[in-house]
Amino acid sequence: MKDEMLSTEYLMRHLFDDDQKEPIGEKFMSGFFVLIKITEIGIPRHFHLIVCDPELNPELNVPRSSNTCCLMYVDHITLQDLIKYQGVKCEVLQGYYYDGNRDMRIRDEVKKLFELRLKYKKEENPLQEIIKLILNSIYGKTILSPIESKITIVDDKDAIRYAIRNYNHIVKFEGLDGSDKTIFKLTKSICRHFNFCPLGVNILSMSKRIMNEVFCTAEDMGLQIFYQDTDSMHLYNEDIPKLAAEFKKRYGRELIGKNLGQFHSDFAEITPGKQSLAYKSIFCGKKTYIDLLTNDLNEVAFHCRMKGVKQDVIALTANEMFPEAIQCYYNEDKN
Repeated sequence: MKDEMLSTEYLMRHLFDDDQKEPIGEKFMSGFFVLIKITEIGIPRHFHLIVCDPELNPELNVPRSSNTCCLMYVDHITLQDLIKYQGVKCEVLQGYYYDGNRDMRIRDEVKKLFELRLKYKKEENPLQEIIKLILNSIYGKTILSPIESKITIVDDKDAIRYAIRNYNHIVKFEGLDGSDKTIFKLTKSICRHFNFCPLGVNILSMSKRIMNEVFCTAEDMGLQIFYQDTDSMHLYNEDIPKLAAEFKKRYGRELIGKNLGQFHSDFAEITPGKQSLAYKSIFCGKKTYIDLLTNDLNEVAFHCRMKGVKQDVIALTANEMFPEAIQCYYNEDKN
């Protein structure tokens, strides 16, 4: 970027509008990535949008997510949100901008996959799980880190020949116990590695914006949010209509529903047709919590989450640790 471009006013003035696809007049920037120095935070929030990277700010001994003036890398979406939701003022130090067309085909592809999954889900077709995995992997694939090693399993009778042919790349090898196989770990060249970081960063920033709209609206209204995650939150049931009404007023969209960008209850129904609510909750940490669910029939069940640990494993472990307590039963259909 040229020196005259290094200001938020310049960047915002020349940035594409949200649905703009081609450069028009002074709106010639389809996107940018910049390093900023935050100098003022107009709206300190409980829900922080600022990320203080310790590698960029080694002199600051503060939590990674905090209301702290610091250096921060941002794209155009994140900078817009920092200004809008936290009233941030900053200096733009350096960066890159794009002046070509904005490719929005990813929107159409995601919408197609989303609608296809809804169709299969309605038909109770297990293919819907495959579509769900594809949808979840799109973002991760765009920012895939280099794969620097690979594992190969070879028959023992071929191991020496394989080692001779690949000795420049072998990190280590060992025999597999109880088998006639040898496992090799090799370095893998990254010269052919490819990802699509600019798109991946924009997807991540847009996913955060979807949450920023809801979280910041709730905080502005003084509503209590007990726990928030990548795509969910716990709040009082009676506050949902108030939040939905204010959201509609601000953004002109329906908050509650099952379409793209909307929110709905993630609690499984104990009895079909009877909404479940969390009567009590224990939040142990990030992505680790348990809710005691109940409904109008006074039935109870648990909604448990532990990142990376399957539900049936949690139930089995609880039963083993507390054999005298009421035993847990995991219903896979209801999750």
